[in-house]
Formats: sequence, C-alpha cells, structure tokens
Amino acid sequence: MNFSSEATRNVSLQISLDVPMNIRPMSLTQQSYRYVIIVVGALINSLVVLVIRYSRQLHYPRHVYWGAISLINQCYLVQSILEIVAIVDHNRGACQAFVLNAGVYYTIMLTFLALAALDRYLAIARYEWYKRKVTNRATIYFLLFVYVVTHMAIISPFWTGFKTIKNCAVNVTHMHCVMIYDLLLGVLCVVLHLMIFIRSREATRQYPNFHGAPVALRFHQTALTNVTPATGEQVHANSTRNNRPSRQVGQLAESEANAAETPCFPWLYNRPRFNRLEIRAALSMSINVLPVWLCTFPVTVNTIFIYWCIRLETSCPIVFRLNPYLCDLFLFHTVYNPLMYTLTSTEFKRAVMHLKQKLKCNRCN
Repeated sequence: MNFSSEATRNVSLQISLDVPMNIRPMSLTQQSYRYVIIVVGALINSLVVLVIRYSRQLHYPRHVYWGAISLINQCYLVQSILEIVAIVDHNRGACQAFVLNAGVYYTIMLTFLALAALDRYLAIARYEWYKRKVTNRATIYFLLFVYVVTHMAIISPFWTGFKTIKNCAVNVTHMHCVMIYDLLLGVLCVVLHLMIFIRSREATRQYPNFHGAPVALRFHQTALTNVTPATGEQVHANSTRNNRPSRQVGQLAESEANAAETPCFPWLYNRPRFNRLEIRAALSMSINVLPVWLCTFPVTVNTIFIYWCIRLETSCPIVFRLNPYLCDLFLFHTVYNPLMYTLTSTEFKRAVMHLKQKLKCNRCN
C-alpha cells in the first residue's frame, strides 16, 4: 500500500509539472504589446541582417556575430507568434511547435552573446593571433555548428522519447534545467565583459593617444631640381662607388639596409599590438549586452522559482503573477539589441550610408 501510494504521488507530481498552454492567460493589452514588439523587432533585425549581408565593409567576425544574433532574434519573434496563436486561437499545431522549441532560441542567443564576448576578448588580448587565425568563414561554420548542437541538445527529451509534444504542455522540469544553463551563460557573459573592460582600460592607459584624432598628412607638389637628363652622370657615380674600398662599400650597404628597415613614420616602430576598431567594437558590445542581461535575468530566476514552488507544493502567488510581465520585458531584448547596435556602431552607420548612395546611383543609371 505504501509503495502504490508513493507511486501515485510521483505520477501526480509528474503530471503537475506539465503546464498546459490553454491555462495561460493573455490579455488584449499583452497581445497588442507583443504584436508591436514583433513588428518593430522584425524590421530592425531584418535591417541589420541585410546591411551586414550586402556591405563588404562589415564582413568581419565582430559583425558576423551581430548578424547571427539578429537571425536568432527573428526566430524568437516567430516563437512569440506561435505562442499567441496557441493561447488565443487554441491552435494545436502552433502549440506543439511552441512546446518543442520552448527555451531554445533564448539559450542559443545567450550562447552567441557569450561567444561574441569571447571573440572580442581574444581580439584585444591576443590580437596578432586573432588576426591570423579568425576568419569570416570559420566564424560562420562555428556558429552554425553551435546552433545545431545547442538546438539538438535542448530538444533531446523529445526526440529520445522521454517527453512528448502531443499534450501541448510545457514541462517545468525541462525548463528548469534549461534556465539553470542560461543563468550560467549569463554570468559568463558578464564576467567576459568585465574582463574586456579591464583589458581595454589597460590598453588605453598604456597608449594615451588612443582616443586622439588621426594624423592628417598633406602632400605638396614641389619642383624637381636635382634631375639630370642624361644617364652618363649616373653611370659615373656607380663606377665611382664600385671603385671605393671594400670597407666603405660594406658600411654604405649596411647604412642603406638600416634605412630601408626603418619605418618612414616613427610612431609605427613601437605600434601597439591591438586594433582600435576591435576595442571600440568590444566596448560597444558591452554597452549593448549588459542591459540585455538585465532584461533576461529576471525571467530566468522567476522560472527557476516557479519550478521549486511546484516541486515543493507551496503557494507562490507573487511569482506566478509576475511571470507574464517578466516575459513581456524579456521580449523587449529583441528590439533593444539590434537597435543599440545600429546606433552605437559607426561602421554600421557608414555601411548604411554607402548602401543608400549605391541604391541612388543604381536608380539614376
């Protein structure tokens, strides 16, 4: 009797950890807010992807990461549409698709942000190695590999048979495991960006002229006065040089070699082992990523609290009431992320102006 009652309790607990989609309320205000975010986010993320795709001056790994993040944001917006259709219209196909990909794109987005932070740190800390080893093609293949592995790992309970999407219910245990991993990824992002900030400050202190204005060079046309029309004097000079003692010729050759190896610009001799664009891109990414973490961190912690409230069979009304509002705040990152990238990246602004002028020229032709 004790064994059967314990088994019944475990079965009921397992059933209670499956939250059906049809019991999740969504008001008209929430629907309107989400539709606005979806439309604005789709436009901004599409702009980022198109500009990076068709602008050759943005074909660098630091911009490839932003293009990949914008694509994942688009996938997350599609996931939000599926959620609205599943809850409001009670569409079974949309419900099953949402349950299958619940938490997937958020985890992939955080993974890409962590990899982008690592890319920025390597670009500053090991610039020479980074310049030789990291390429656009390798970055794209690596991101595609990470996407496939992460996606297959998260949905593994479904294709291995442990979970099913037929009941249209989100399993809280599964989401708890995913959110724990997301929490660790978020902490890793913050640590990497702190390391980027410390490394950048060291570089700027070591080279005080880091934020200085670029050196402008002016070239003036001057009359040529020491030019001889005939080559006889050159032949005579060469013959005179060949008739010099061997010691003088050796000293002259050595001085010419040293002059050839000496750079024309003195500040290039002890130039820093980092790139200003890489550091500025890293600082810009830190400005963009840390607020995103502030938007996504509350919903991660709240989902973990929901799991333990159900697991411990305790009443947590505040946690359940806050969840819809935190999810709405979480959705805002799909707009904030690309918007801040377009506003803070000077390279992206130049690329947009270049494409705009190119389109005007094509229309004129």
